[in-house]
Amino acid sequence: MKINIRKAITSGSCAAPKKYGIILGVFLVLSVILELFVFNYKWIDSGSSTPIPLTPARTTESGFDGKAKSVLVFKDIDTEIKYIRISPGLKKGETAKITVSAIDEANSGYLSAPEHVIAGGVKASEYLRLHFSGEVKSLKIVFNDFEPDSATITELNTKVPLMVSWIRILFVFLLMSAIYILRPGSPVYKIKTDLTHGRQKIACIILFLVMSVSYSSISKWNTTALHWYKDNANHQQYYSVIEAFRSGQLSYIEEPSDELKALDNPYDYSERYRKGVKFKWDNAYYNGKYYSYFGVAPAILLYLPYNLITGENLPNSTALCIFGILTILGIMLLLWEIIKKWYRNTPFAVYLLLSAVIPFASALAYAAYKPDFYMVPPMAALMFASFGLALWISAEEPENKLKAWKLCLGAVCLALTAACRPQFLIAVVFGIILFWDHVFKKRALFSRSGTKQTIAICAPFVIIGAAVMWYNYARFGSPFDFGANYNLTSNDMTHRGFVMGRIGLGIFSYFLQPIRITPIFPFLHDFYCEATYQGLTLAEPLLGGVLMLYPLLFLGLYGAFRRKLFGQDKRIYGLVLSALILAVVTAVADAQMAGLLTRYFTDFVWMLMLGSVITVFALYERNIDKPETLRRTRTIILILSYATIALSLLSILAHSDQSIVRNNPYMFYKLQHLIAFWV
Repeated sequence: MKINIRKAITSGSCAAPKKYGIILGVFLVLSVILELFVFNYKWIDSGSSTPIPLTPARTTESGFDGKAKSVLVFKDIDTEIKYIRISPGLKKGETAKITVSAIDEANSGYLSAPEHVIAGGVKASEYLRLHFSGEVKSLKIVFNDFEPDSATITELNTKVPLMVSWIRILFVFLLMSAIYILRPGSPVYKIKTDLTHGRQKIACIILFLVMSVSYSSISKWNTTALHWYKDNANHQQYYSVIEAFRSGQLSYIEEPSDELKALDNPYDYSERYRKGVKFKWDNAYYNGKYYSYFGVAPAILLYLPYNLITGENLPNSTALCIFGILTILGIMLLLWEIIKKWYRNTPFAVYLLLSAVIPFASALAYAAYKPDFYMVPPMAALMFASFGLALWISAEEPENKLKAWKLCLGAVCLALTAACRPQFLIAVVFGIILFWDHVFKKRALFSRSGTKQTIAICAPFVIIGAAVMWYNYARFGSPFDFGANYNLTSNDMTHRGFVMGRIGLGIFSYFLQPIRITPIFPFLHDFYCEATYQGLTLAEPLLGGVLMLYPLLFLGLYGAFRRKLFGQDKRIYGLVLSALILAVVTAVADAQMAGLLTRYFTDFVWMLMLGSVITVFALYERNIDKPETLRRTRTIILILSYATIALSLLSILAHSDQSIVRNNPYMFYKLQHLIAFWV
């Protein structure tokens, strides 16, 4: 790496360090200029304003709900009002929703502007830019959900102070720098991916640390979700599992109520509530005992050791953070193994870009929004699937040899997915594609000459599979029953069944549903699924189909119909095509078994991402000697990657169920006024 860079610089193929230093310096200056004269345009625009010393009349008026609302009224203003400041004295985390109305030259009655939220601790939220017509005769401020005291500060035609954000300056600088460095014509694309070189290792470590710290920090935004493990029984399932294990049993220590046991159908939501029966929400109930239907591996691997060492229960958010960080590492390793195996001409910049995009789109964004118990099993499964496939790809050595220890360790990882989230066990199909020739042509597996390798790859599935099947049988009477149908939730899942009518709705909702974009921060918003399905449709508000939400996936869809793109090794195209097919199968299965929930994206988006990544690498390899085609390819990849990461990050703020705006209004409105500075 060191030699290659020096050669590139001395040959003129890379811009000299001095040139980059000058350009980055310009970006830094430009970031400061933007901060002062664009993001703080209100400071400039209000500079010539003359504050109006009027005292408002305080009164009340009745809202549509019949409740009295506090009102401040300014009369006899007779001048144009550009800015007002309203400071109700809120504490950090408190909010006040207000509506400003005015009688102006165009309206003889009060014209109301949209509702505005003032957030405690967010100074920028106190200043409003008004756009009424001409001179304002009378102004009215209605507090919709807050009772202001007599000390409330309200200034008309106020001067907006300069509010510099160093975080915004740094972000804009890094964004401009990244866009410039990764521009389609940048010389950085001449540096091939080779993680055996020290400087590339350092760059990967830096990216890994930045992503890990970013994910860990963002996952603390939803402050309410961080504490669900303390009070909500459905978020304490692993605690009940390890308590049972330590007592030498499989069912919970806690016994179900006699009223629940006496019900004719304990899974009937209506009957339970009609009779006022006490029960543990979303836990499995079978033959008079409580169980958890979630994969037991995370409980054994993290929760039990933590409990034995500390005597305390591991917070779900901590477990999710650990598995999430390991998922980042696993995906980075998987991408490197794909490059090392098939696509040595892949630029290092592309590797870094995709290493940043894929983890967040596949799982981390949703986990950061809702760091709760429900995301722990799928995140653990994704981690194991990433490492497992990476190990299997790297197990193949020259001369058709297979490293037994890598086969074994990869098999352990993939077998453990069944003990986390069974849907991920479908990843074994990728192994069948990878080792097909080794079984039927090269005879390196399932043959006398490949006995060691055969045992290495089969033993983990036999041992772990037997343990999982025994665990299922001991609890639910069948080795293949994980107990999901016995959970006490909003519907009787023992009668859910497989219905053809759900397939079309599931495919459209999970893949094709357009996203909802508005000019209101955070711009991306969720919405309820609409259907004519004449039956029970379980759905939470969705953000849109994954093809719309993560545009990078279109490349995988393109690759699935371009077989010749992938060269002579048929396995590569097999991986891309099977990724698409398996993703659809998994999504349909989720829609049938449980419904339409955003967290189920984790089950199949990673497979679509795998197909897209391979397609990106193949496009580079195929067009390596076609500069113009390669430049257009880079442009498309960059646009789709930027859109995917932007939508992934916005999705963290976009959910209305247990949203960050509700659970951490300070953070939400702080971000709103940093990004949507015109509000």
